[in-house]
Amino acid sequence: MVVYLSELIAPSAVEELKKHATIVDNFDHPEEIDAMIIRKQPVTREVIEKATKLKVISRHGVGCDMIDLEACKEYGVKVIIQAGGNAQSVAELAVSFMLALARKLKLADQGLQKGRFNVFAPKETIGMDTFGKTVALVGSGHISSKVAAIMKNGFGCRILAYSPHLTPEKAAAMGAEYCPDLDEMLKEADYINISVPLTDSTRHMFNKERLSLLKPTAILVNTSRGGIVDEDALYEILRDGKIWGAASDVFTIEPPEKDNPLLSLDNFIATPHFGSSTYECMEECGMVAVKNVFANV
Repeated sequence: MVVYLSELIAPSAVEELKKHATIVDNFDHPEEIDAMIIRKQPVTREVIEKATKLKVISRHGVGCDMIDLEACKEYGVKVIIQAGGNAQSVAELAVSFMLALARKLKLADQGLQKGRFNVFAPKETIGMDTFGKTVALVGSGHISSKVAAIMKNGFGCRILAYSPHLTPEKAAAMGAEYCPDLDEMLKEADYINISVPLTDSTRHMFNKERLSLLKPTAILVNTSRGGIVDEDALYEILRDGKIWGAASDVFTIEPPEKDNPLLSLDNFIATPHFGSSTYECMEECGMVAVKNVFANV
């Protein structure tokens, strides 16, 4: 079989793939491709139409917003995701963001590098403890469940959860309180973790009006998809000090352009969509992606 692979996956997964497939990293001969392993690269209708032998697109991770699912359905191409495959790694990044923002690590680090501080423990670096705070989960999937466990068991946090698909029973199983009203939940939160897919209903879910509901000491974390948070509105809220801080692993344009105003803020942390980029996660996701190809071609 011929498998298209142009993005980084674990070397062990590549070697496993080579045992039973020819790997190509271009679309010079799309008509020869039997399967694709995709991380972030878009798969458009045009690509699917040209890949006449294509049987399966195996996602290295979760989310399908980069794939034309309607075209896949039309042409009989199976799309397989790894629900929960990257949950631990992404959840750990989300919690890392929360802790780093609470203790103003970016401000402290860059302040020292730029010679801004000449006293012990400068006043502007005073942070907040995390223990006992309230964490609001927007989304109730695998990543949110992992965040809930870390924050509740590790820091004694109160956990709130909202999702259109959530029930009181499911929330209880996550160790969370069920919140039927997103806006009311956000008003109570010290930390807000966003873990939802990008859809028409979630695009700019966090607009200026919703961001304005947050407490001045609130911290917002997004490790899901760019576009869910209105970046212009977030910049204004952070610039004006109306919330404590925010962090994002995802952006509308990825990687974000260097003149993105969010990157200039001391109370904003940016990373290059690398939530699942740990050795452990790469190994697991890579091997599962390969196995999913073998099982469906």
